[in-house]
Amino acid sequence: MPHKSFIEYLTKGNNSFYAIEKAGNTKEKKRLPVGIFDSGIGGLTVFNAIANADFYNSSHACQPDGIKDFEQEQFIYLADQANMPYSNYVEEGKKDLLVEHVLKDALFLLNHKYHVSARCPEVAEDKPTIKAMVIACNTATAYGKPQVEELCKILGSDIRVIGVIDAGCKGALEIIKKGEKATIAVLATPATVGSMAYVNTLNELKKDRAEKIRIIQQGGKGLHESIDNKPEFINTNYTSPYNAYQGPSLYNKQYRIQKDLIPYYHFDTISHRMLYNKSSLKLSDTIEINSVENYVRYHVVSLVEQLKEGKDTILLKAIILGCTHYPYASATISTVLRELKQTERYGYLLADSVFLIDPALNTARELYNYLSEQNLFNAPGQNRIKESRFFLTVPNPFETSVERNPDGSGFTYEYQYRKRTANERKDYTLTVPFSREHISDEQLEIIKERLPFTYDLIESRMNGR
Repeated sequence: MPHKSFIEYLTKGNNSFYAIEKAGNTKEKKRLPVGIFDSGIGGLTVFNAIANADFYNSSHACQPDGIKDFEQEQFIYLADQANMPYSNYVEEGKKDLLVEHVLKDALFLLNHKYHVSARCPEVAEDKPTIKAMVIACNTATAYGKPQVEELCKILGSDIRVIGVIDAGCKGALEIIKKGEKATIAVLATPATVGSMAYVNTLNELKKDRAEKIRIIQQGGKGLHESIDNKPEFINTNYTSPYNAYQGPSLYNKQYRIQKDLIPYYHFDTISHRMLYNKSSLKLSDTIEINSVENYVRYHVVSLVEQLKEGKDTILLKAIILGCTHYPYASATISTVLRELKQTERYGYLLADSVFLIDPALNTARELYNYLSEQNLFNAPGQNRIKESRFFLTVPNPFETSVERNPDGSGFTYEYQYRKRTANERKDYTLTVPFSREHISDEQLEIIKERLPFTYDLIESRMNGR
């Protein structure tokens, strides 16, 4: 299998943080938490959907009862923040390194270890292993889920590995009535788009349906990264264009800002949310996006422009948010769609209501059904969700090969995506509990605003309650 050497190295005893013995299957499996991982804080949208789910009653019938379905369950959440965004590994030809990161995420959840802080190499071993695993990241699901499943087999673990892609496709098809023509759009990271995972899954699921369902995709270059404050895509310290910028531009062949579409992008240029080098966007020969809202505006217009260029009038009915970060921007996506519906250029291409499909909701259902079928739920009334724990990765200051940005915020782009290779057998990162040292105020504010229940759990943990 791919990565056989890497897996054998980590399962035969060595000094790596990720080394693990055969997992086996514990008799106390019910008491174990559910593990969830993502490439950053975006996966918290999946955690939040699971944590707030109320689809079933205490008899497991599909009927809400006002009690959270997973209230009695503990969760372990990992954000591989140091190595995000995962999409860029595919663009840089480093799929093997991406899969290695995904396997390390899984090994962390299956293991007992974590680093006490980012300032010392001390390792604690009081983290429980898990009874089910959710890959919240679409790119990780598309490129690494089979390898994670194979890893679990090698370790002797029979846990279910649940990905978000199948869930999103099922959710999109559910809103299209029999006999109704419709377009389904996939808004995802460039790597997920390139994998064709959503297209292939949708085609498989709809193969027995007679109605015409068109599928289009838009790679959201920079949207995920801007939400996670990656400096190559968004930098509030700048008031003019900067050389390290990696997002859409006038000269990016795949993600080109088109000047004739500037009235439809309707970019917000206040407070340097767009960076340009002349007195206006129209006159400038360098334009850079510098806010989450403007990334949304660029990509939604680009998506709908595909429909226009295709000269097919099958209305856009649903957009699958194929990245866990994108639900943070769902309100802005809906606003832009409403604006475009009022224009002559795009209005005839959009259904009166375009549904935004969050795969997290169907993922919650799949997890519930698995725990129910396997009799793995804890007894009701325990409210163990308050015991959930949240971890993230940071660059390892004790690994001499690591190259960090001058401000210490993360790996340099060159080191992260070009210098490193798979099977180097180095611990590039430390995995530490969430803290204000490693999560920006902007990120916390987004979580607080959009995911208040999850924010309260994280806040409680960071304050030691």
